[in-house]
Amino acid sequence: MENSLRRILVCEYVTGGALCNGPLPTDLMDEANAMVAALVGDLVALEGIHVTLCWDNRLSPPSFPSDRVALFPVAPGEDPEARWRTAAALCDAVWPIAPESDGQLGHVAALFRNTGRTVVACASDAIALASSKTATAARLAAHGIATIPTVPFGTMPSPAVRHVVKPDDGAGCLDTFIVDDIAAWHPPHSGRWIVQPLVEGEACSLSMLVDAAGGVRLLGCNRQKVGRGDGSFSFHGVEVGAMEHRRAAWEPLARAIAAAIPGLIGYVAVDLIDRPDGPVVVEVNPRLSVGYSGLSRVLGWNPARDILALFNTTSADAGREGAHV
Repeated sequence: MENSLRRILVCEYVTGGALCNGPLPTDLMDEANAMVAALVGDLVALEGIHVTLCWDNRLSPPSFPSDRVALFPVAPGEDPEARWRTAAALCDAVWPIAPESDGQLGHVAALFRNTGRTVVACASDAIALASSKTATAARLAAHGIATIPTVPFGTMPSPAVRHVVKPDDGAGCLDTFIVDDIAAWHPPHSGRWIVQPLVEGEACSLSMLVDAAGGVRLLGCNRQKVGRGDGSFSFHGVEVGAMEHRRAAWEPLARAIAAAIPGLIGYVAVDLIDRPDGPVVVEVNPRLSVGYSGLSRVLGWNPARDILALFNTTSADAGREGAHV
């Protein structure tokens, strides 16, 4: 089928200029750069694809071995969202990458949808649900999927020797604390905090491709490098494909998650804890994740082609939000 999406705007929140009028978060920069490098590299490996990349011009310009990547700078003093809309007007489709924190992913996806361009993103309802760890846990549990019992901070949590406290809409390991005495703990800043029992096991993730009908292809079974220290977790990257021996056990889980959350489409990542009695879901990320980095190398084929095909405007109803309604 002919691909009508030739000019792709890649807009990653941290490196793409969203924070051009404030400090850059160094703790997210490595992950942001890894996702941008992997995605842009895969896109320009496809014949006929030209990429425009939104870029905070305070950062060193990335180097790509292609003349089909154009930087679209966003500078301090400018309105990043106005610049993004201008960039979108130059392209056929937009591929946004943003954290769920403070509704950022949902906001950015809606902003680009309002430009009339094809947006490579999950449906707004799916993004909203998955952006809340409390709502996600409740939805998955209602569908019989093993997940961590999750309650708002201040509510009586499940009995446990130790608990984990984190923002309800947090990203990665940021502000994720291991607490021995939950009754004496106080949040370091305001926000919607949640409490979960500390579940022991191996930190892992799924990389999956979901189509408009809810069909699932499990792309990668990954191990996460997560450390503990000083009462908190720290994230040190993903070993893509390191858990392939668990594929048979995890494929039914991937299908069940897609069925439980209508509106997931394209690349979706799932964080989980693998235990002897089976996997326990931590969260669902309705967006590109660090697990995408190196995925094409492990697979031996280019997943960007298949993801774009789901949103190709020449495919009947592909990628429309109503596809899961």
